[in-house]
Parts: sequence; structure tokens; C-alpha cells
Amino acid sequence: MQVRIPPGAFLNMPELPEVETIRRDLERGIRNKTIVRVHVLDKRVLRQPQADFIRRLEGQMVRLVERRGKALVLTLGSGEYLVVQVMMTGQMVLNGAANPHTRVKFEISGGDGLLYNDQRVFGQLRVVKDLREVKYFQILGPEPFTQNFSEEYIAAYLKKSKRPIKNILLDHTFVAGVGNIYACEILFRCRISPKRRAHRIKPAAEVPVLRAQTIAVLKEAIALRGSSMRNYRDGAGQKGAFSRRLRVYAKENGPCSICRNPIARIV
Repeated sequence: MQVRIPPGAFLNMPELPEVETIRRDLERGIRNKTIVRVHVLDKRVLRQPQADFIRRLEGQMVRLVERRGKALVLTLGSGEYLVVQVMMTGQMVLNGAANPHTRVKFEISGGDGLLYNDQRVFGQLRVVKDLREVKYFQILGPEPFTQNFSEEYIAAYLKKSKRPIKNILLDHTFVAGVGNIYACEILFRCRISPKRRAHRIKPAAEVPVLRAQTIAVLKEAIALRGSSMRNYRDGAGQKGAFSRRLRVYAKENGPCSICRNPIARIV
């Protein structure tokens, strides 16, 4: 089985299951609590002036904690939003110990603390009045668990493209939140080569399977709190357990669970 894995992929960039796991942890931990103080240790992760970021957060209650694609969206009492895109190595850890990669510290009412850690400093934090201010949300495709990600939608989208199906799954304008780990696992379970051209995916025989496996793999990963190869940690700072269920991702040269031949990596 050939799997396309680009260099550096094993850093384990958080995808939908990882971000959804963090969202659920934050929902339990800080919803209806107030952000008392904000300490910015590295302003490179901010997408606005530091003083403005702090002013719009301090004293605000967290009303909702939601996810869109790979981004966290915290609705504040002011009606504004704190948007956190963890990107490749970002972490949101509740009541953890600060480390050299801690970029922002939030003091939460009740004595709780929230850390934003980011080894590579690729993440983005911003406070906005309207989510349309974030370009990522303007172009994001449907969430995989919604009715908009229907068999009809998938078939129509694939029919128009000659790109490899792996590239389509990674395209966030097609579906929100899927990255390398889950695209590999989805296609393996579908018995579809990552090199197959999208327009050659059979609408009647393969599209229903592709949709079903996309949903099944993502839900299974959420239930196991995501995958941890290196950097990803959940809201409690713990590793996810789905890594133990991986059948092809990061399994180069290992035996395929179906044909027993060595798994090949395509770069």
C-alpha cells in the first residue's frame, strides 16, 4: 500500500480530532469562567498589537468554546471571538506547567490557568468582532459531520477535478479539518490509492464508502482523544491514543495488515 507522506509530517500537526479533543477539554474547563489576566511571552503568535489583544480579553467571560476545521473559536462575553489556530505545534493546556515553548499564559477565574505552547511559533491567536475577518473561515469547506458533506456534494466536487484523491482530502476548501494522518487512514480503509485521480472515483460504488470512512475514522480518533506522534497534547497535556490504531501512517516498511507486503512511502 503506497501512502503519500511529506517530509516533516511526523511532527503530527493537529487535525480535526485533535482540535475537537482540545475543544471539549476547554469546554469543560473554562466555559462560563472569566479571563482575568493575559500574559504574552512571545508576541509572534499574535495577529494584532499585543496591547489590543490583552485589552479585548481581560475581564471577558468565555461563553462558548467551538471548533471550525482546525481552529478553536471562543465566544466572549463582549460578543467578540478569540480565534486560536494551533497550526503545526500549538498546544492549549489547562493547569499545566509553563515551559520554554509557552507563548501566552491566561489566568482564569477560580484559580485555573491556560497555556498556549508552540514550539515552532507557527500558530495564530487573534481577537475579532466578526469571524469573517479570518480568511481561513471564508474559504473553509463543509464540516465532515454535517449534511453539507453529502454523497452528492462529494461526487460533484470530485467529478470536476483531476487531482489525486489524497490532495483533495487535504484541501480544506473541500472538507474542513482533514490532514495527512487521517487522509492516509481514510483512503487505506476505503481501499483507494492516494494517487487515484479524483474524477475516477466511482460515484455509486466508492463515494458512499469514502464519506462513511471519513466520518468513521474521525469519530474513532475523537473517541481516542486524537493521535500523538510527537507534539500533540490534549487539553490536559496528555497524549492521544489513536496512534495505536494507525494502519499505514508512519508505518513505512512495516507489513500491510491486508496483503502483508511492506508499506511504501511516497514523497
